[in-house]
Amino acid sequence: MRFRCTVLVTAFVLASLAGWNAAFAETFVTGGGGGVYPPGTTFNAIPISGVDFGLGSTIVDDGSAVGGICLFLLGTSVAGRPQTIRITGNATTGQRRAANVAIYSGTCTVDMADGMPPTPGVPFTATVTTDANDQGKLGLVIGINTLPDAVVNAGSQTIK
Repeated sequence: MRFRCTVLVTAFVLASLAGWNAAFAETFVTGGGGGVYPPGTTFNAIPISGVDFGLGSTIVDDGSAVGGICLFLLGTSVAGRPQTIRITGNATTGQRRAANVAIYSGTCTVDMADGMPPTPGVPFTATVTTDANDQGKLGLVIGINTLPDAVVNAGSQTIK
């Protein structure tokens, strides 16, 4: 799943950039991997332990952004079975806070994988913080849910 998500996000970003104005300064945020959440983390009352992600966005110095994010929150249903919550979104705004910190926002679709239809138009904010190993942390706000930073322990993420 992670590879498919990364390929989809990368293809979306490349297609979106085909007509992008090169006169602006740009920050590129890319990544694909996985991370873990601290014990007790929940999303819409579902306990989650980790995340698999694919991300790719271009942030322009005027505050606009283009790109996307694909997340699989690894949870446990009320019945005690694995529940993979799927979130896909498109970036519209962003900023680079430091050499190793980028934030971008937009709207996403949330599929709780509980038999109910996916919910479109949910606001999201992703905060990507890289470290010397091109991993670091991934912070997420999805709708009214502010998740603690996931510690990235597989794959990589970069800000250039």
